[in-house]
Amino acid sequence: MNQTNPSRAGQILAALGKSVAYLLLFLGSQVLVSFAFTMAITLVTAARTGAVNPLLVTLELYDYLIHISLISNLLVLAVLLVFFLARRRRPLQEVDLRPVPGRAAAGAAGIAPLLYAVITLALSLLPTAWRADYSQAAAPLNNTGVLPFLSVALVAPVVEEVIFRGLIQSRLARALPGWPAVLLSSLAFALCHGQPVWMGYAFLLGLVLGIMAWRAGSILPSVITHVVFNAIGQVLVLPGLAQLNGLVVLAVLLLAGLALCLLTRRGLALLFLPSQPNKKEADPYA
Repeated sequence: MNQTNPSRAGQILAALGKSVAYLLLFLGSQVLVSFAFTMAITLVTAARTGAVNPLLVTLELYDYLIHISLISNLLVLAVLLVFFLARRRRPLQEVDLRPVPGRAAAGAAGIAPLLYAVITLALSLLPTAWRADYSQAAAPLNNTGVLPFLSVALVAPVVEEVIFRGLIQSRLARALPGWPAVLLSSLAFALCHGQPVWMGYAFLLGLVLGIMAWRAGSILPSVITHVVFNAIGQVLVLPGLAQLNGLVVLAVLLLAGLALCLLTRRGLALLFLPSQPNKKEADPYA
């Protein structure tokens, strides 16, 4: 056996190992920051009341979930930046963040309203108990203000795309065909959302984002779609808009999404259709 060329099984194991390491970084940062907030809240509560009330600590911790998410995601970016620079690697290249044609970027933005409308419609058809459980889990995302918007609509989508598409999917794709890499990264993305309904739609959304990154050879389109998708959710919970009839909002999103997809159809073709055989561009995940 040629020792300089690892076996197929070895390549797969190495890719899985790297993927798990990046996933642990993502989850570990959340655990670390959550622990720090819990300790701080516990100390403040004890100093204020003279005793530690676990229920009170939990309730106060819930109020800081957006802060925890923002700080933990920024911590992930900082660790990755230091790691790649220490190894003298180019961070953007390592996470597959490369320029794409303008029409592809436009298509990525244009499809977001349609995805949001389709997922909203699917959620509305679920049993009431399921919707209530999901709404409770996703309640922190409904906070309004600059900090929630920064955390939910900007930082979180970028970090999630860097981890799940830019690092996990791309590493898996070095040892596996494109489709298994997309499926596995989408599964990891879904499992990290915890709540069953949330996991279900995160998996489907992850498939769409994964295909976009695969076809484009860059996570830029998936970042754009993810940012616009989350931004729509943040806008719709603003005072005034939150009071609008749900069916009206859904209809507007569907019509706007269909219109934008029609206008950006050439860009969407670049993101979802396989390259023509006569083109010299190689499949980035081949």
